[in-house]
Amino acid sequence: MITAERLSKTYGSGTSAVPALSDVNFTIAAGERVAILGKSGSGKSTLMNIIGGLDTATNGTLTVAGQHLATLSRRQLADFRLGCIGFIFQSFHLIPSQTVEENVTLPLVLAKVGAGERRRRVQEMLEAVGLGHRIGHRPTQLSGGERQRAAVARALINEPAVLLADEPTGNLDSANATSVMELLLTQVQTRGMTLLLVTHDEELARRHTGRVIRMCDGRVEVN
Repeated sequence: MITAERLSKTYGSGTSAVPALSDVNFTIAAGERVAILGKSGSGKSTLMNIIGGLDTATNGTLTVAGQHLATLSRRQLADFRLGCIGFIFQSFHLIPSQTVEENVTLPLVLAKVGAGERRRRVQEMLEAVGLGHRIGHRPTQLSGGERQRAAVARALINEPAVLLADEPTGNLDSANATSVMELLLTQVQTRGMTLLLVTHDEELARRHTGRVIRMCDGRVEVN
């Protein structure tokens, strides 16, 4: 599903150049649950952004779901993100002026799914994540756990092949963190998705994934 070969990323140039990734190599199979583990500044979020098509590598090759990302135009990358990748972030990134239904519907609108089908899929998804009774609420009317459930629903609504979760429980208390991770893993398993969990929490990584890729100073550590 994902193959990185000698992947590197440098910000800036000359004496101001800052290497974020250096010679990163790994392969992740379809349906695998993998944690990208490292401290702040290790390069794990940069790696996630490149895999998700939000950023581009400086050198090396990256293939995701059969797509060679370096060969895609900006428009093609946008289509790739919309159809193939689901993103979950620590800070939710819900649109505050929109209801839960509208936030979750947005990817379907961008994908030009018909109105009737949108309503059906959103209702089913919100019921699946336990938010069917919050469909008309705005993010400010939700608890932290409910906001992250809405973010999970939005990430899953287009049925992506790859789900990228960057510190998805970082803003939650322990009870909500456990609940959200159980929900996330259930949905990933049910839908046969590949999961990359980006985290600095080793216990979280080991408990919820089948393999851990460790990063330090922009490199993958070899065990």
